Amino acid sequence: MFAAAIIGRAAAVGAQEVGWHGKAEVSGNVLFGSGRGRLLSGALGGSRADSTWERRLDGQFTYADTRSEDGIREVTARSSRLTAAVDYRPFARISPFWFGSTEANLQQRIDRRWASGAGAKLTLYLHEEDEASVSLAALWERTRALPTDAGVQNVTTRARWSLRARGKRRLSEALRISHVTFFQPSVNRLSRYTADSNTSLDIIVTKQLSGTVSLRDRYDSEARGRGARSNHDGQLLFGVRAGF
Repeated sequence: MFAAAIIGRAAAVGAQEVGWHGKAEVSGNVLFGSGRGRLLSGALGGSRADSTWERRLDGQFTYADTRSEDGIREVTARSSRLTAAVDYRPFARISPFWFGSTEANLQQRIDRRWASGAGAKLTLYLHEEDEASVSLAALWERTRALPTDAGVQNVTTRARWSLRARGKRRLSEALRISHVTFFQPSVNRLSRYTADSNTSLDIIVTKQLSGTVSLRDRYDSEARGRGARSNHDGQLLFGVRAGF
């Protein structure tokens, strides 16, 4: 009975979310005083859903630099990511999906990374704007590192598990919080993994416009092996998000 109630509730809510939806976000951060730097990030995405299929396409770009005492700017971060996904029966309690992505990341020394996989999502709770879900997928990944000082450009392939936990909650009329975490260990060696965490607090201005505070942290256990300064890539951002 409980499972049937969840399925019915998901279908009812999903019926209100069909059609085209899009979002655009611009955010950033600055340092001043003894350290001078800037961080800019932009995101653009769109989706279309009905009772059978949901298609999504999202793009994200980040750029950061710092200014030295002699006025020379040094690029400290530059990354881009494009993802596409297709869900079958997106408002059912269990929803199979496929996804693919391509990305580049200067700070983690990634020239290009391609990934593609498939799995299933389990919706634990869905009511109005509140949601909780988990998913499990298997993916194939190919990473081409940036060249080393000696000119060597390594290429690695990985078969990975992809576990995702996602939640959204409307805290009040003016506040909404969302969180998603990916954990992707290598199938044959769990110590080789990536973890991606994104928490966002929305300060709602209108139905289509909100201010955002976002904390992002991406960890790649092999980043230092490619020549990165750290396996972590973390960002605290303040921005504006528009829906359409």
